[in-house]
Amino acid sequence: MDYDQTNPTEDPTVLEALRRYLNRPAEGIEAANSEDFLIKKDSRTRLVLFAIVCFLMGQFLIEFLREALGVIGVLFLLGGFILTVFAFLREKHSTAIKIEPDTDQEIEDESRMRIGWLLPSFVMAIVASLMYKQGSLSLVSGLLWVASIAAITAAFFQPKVNHKPDFRSLLLGLTGRPQKLIAYLVLIAAVLVFQFGKLPQAPPEIISSQVEAYYTVDGISNGDTYLWFPRNVISEPLSYYWAAIVNQFTGDSLSFSGLKFAYSLAGLVAFFYMYKLGRRLWDEKSGYISALLLGVGFWPILQQRSVLGFGLVLPIMVPALYYLYKSLQEDDLNSLLIASVLTGLGLLTNKIFIALVFANLLITIVYLTNSNRDKAKNTLIMRIGLGLIVGIVVTLPLIFVIAANPAGWTAPIFNQFSIANNPDGSSPLITFFNNLLSAVGMTNWNNHSSWVDGIPNRAALDWVSGAFFLFGICVTLFHDLFRSRRQAISLIVLYLLMLLPSAFSIAQPLENPSLSRALGAAVPVFLIAGRGLSFTIERLWSSEKESHWVRQALFIGLLGLMIIIRNFGLINSTYVQNYKASAWNATEMAEVIRNYNIGQTNNSQAYVVGFPHWVDARSVAISMDRPYTNLSILPQDLSSTLNLQTAKIFLLHINDSESLSQLQSLYPGGVATIYQSVHPDKNFLIYIASQ
Repeated sequence: MDYDQTNPTEDPTVLEALRRYLNRPAEGIEAANSEDFLIKKDSRTRLVLFAIVCFLMGQFLIEFLREALGVIGVLFLLGGFILTVFAFLREKHSTAIKIEPDTDQEIEDESRMRIGWLLPSFVMAIVASLMYKQGSLSLVSGLLWVASIAAITAAFFQPKVNHKPDFRSLLLGLTGRPQKLIAYLVLIAAVLVFQFGKLPQAPPEIISSQVEAYYTVDGISNGDTYLWFPRNVISEPLSYYWAAIVNQFTGDSLSFSGLKFAYSLAGLVAFFYMYKLGRRLWDEKSGYISALLLGVGFWPILQQRSVLGFGLVLPIMVPALYYLYKSLQEDDLNSLLIASVLTGLGLLTNKIFIALVFANLLITIVYLTNSNRDKAKNTLIMRIGLGLIVGIVVTLPLIFVIAANPAGWTAPIFNQFSIANNPDGSSPLITFFNNLLSAVGMTNWNNHSSWVDGIPNRAALDWVSGAFFLFGICVTLFHDLFRSRRQAISLIVLYLLMLLPSAFSIAQPLENPSLSRALGAAVPVFLIAGRGLSFTIERLWSSEKESHWVRQALFIGLLGLMIIIRNFGLINSTYVQNYKASAWNATEMAEVIRNYNIGQTNNSQAYVVGFPHWVDARSVAISMDRPYTNLSILPQDLSSTLNLQTAKIFLLHINDSESLSQLQSLYPGGVATIYQSVHPDKNFLIYIASQ
């Protein structure tokens, strides 16, 4: 019959009708849940926005109104933490927590070791060590050492199919998106200005500790090959050899500005690898922002400019960490080799790298003690063994120095742990934990660095970077920890370990926290701050719409401009003013001597009369571009100048009345004047004795 031939879609059965009826509420609930999710997402976004405002307000008050409103600033920071926690708690309740394992690339069958390269590397390393003489590195032993590093690398290097970078595609990609090209050009231009701008003015004077570095580098340029420089703040040799190499390529005579140029040039390596590291850990935007913060931040730049031996720390440490993370995430032995070589070179640069050795070990343990890594071809034991073998070969010069001078090399380390000079006489353990707590607060509250290598009694970051560092800490602990656990834990471990060189200042706790000793912490700090700012942008504008891209660019541009202006002022104004107020005015003294000598047709003799806690005469000589002219003379030796039949000029401390009286008796016809310095407390006496 006709009614038996009905279409079920047009005339459903009772069961089908019931199913459709029951499905209708589900669709309604789904729509309601979707709307609910959007509402919750909007509320979380508002909480994040309010948290950012609190962090910015708190850091602003601490930065500019610390004495009056510092407590209120701290309350704002606490409010920001609470709001951020609430935002991420809502996110956890509204979405399922998932732990995303790091992407593992295809693992090859086995790693191959070449005995034919391994044995020669050991032989060359041993022969090189036998040729070291009295702390010096001869040309032959140096070449053998370099060859041993190349051989040990070749022994473990794993050949792969190399994918050459397609620069044409990269160029087309940039030109196809002009806004991206402009963004990168602006970034590079800003960093170049900060790295190389106003080198002679910041810092403006050379002091005794920098004088030692100057003569060390100049000695290397003239043939010295020492491996240990105990007179310097940092005794390890690599940073001085780097400056000497750069000076040879420039072709100019060594100058204080030349030293600063060498370390600024190395700073570009740290900047480039900070971008690569941030991009590897998160995304391109995080890498871009982290590189910007490092490239213009006053903290790392002042370590380069101060010329105290910290200029190569970040240019070696950042690439070492990049290749370490790459080796762990891709199970790549070649990257591990590079990281091990760089860590060994770091130990030849600064004792800070002892902390990096432990950081490498702990980060590796964090990544490999996981069931998902059981199939890794490069096991924990293999990685540790390879790192030790490569490290021993690379650090052979350091091992030789320690073996020849164990007490001298280890003295700076043990002096930090000494409790003999501890002012409060408290327990070393209590002092250490107090130091560690102070070091943790260094980035956002206060540091105790000297005026030479930092800006004391302020935070290590500008107020904008500091705010996003705090937010980045929250993102790491309450968001990334549940998405990429090993990476989040490794960053926190790295941050705390890199604070230890400063926190271990048991003997002089007032020197903690130190921007120089804790310089390694700048790597996780700028990474986390970059992550915080990038996460904020993604949370506020997650859409791919063109209007949202413009908003993101404007937001980054505005905050970036604020960061740039603040750091530029800190480097070229605050730091320079503090430096001038504390350092003796050697350049003014050099100018006085230079002008007098010109007036005497380059036929005169200058002297800087010694006085306690006054200018280093070598600083004056270097400022005159005559570094090996001996200007120094002690008061008891003034009578010896009578034998010199030429015009003479004497510079004296303003309070050195005894030397002035002696000169007046030796040269009755002389003329004494007071030089009026820009800083009145830096005035000095000039005594001119005619021939």
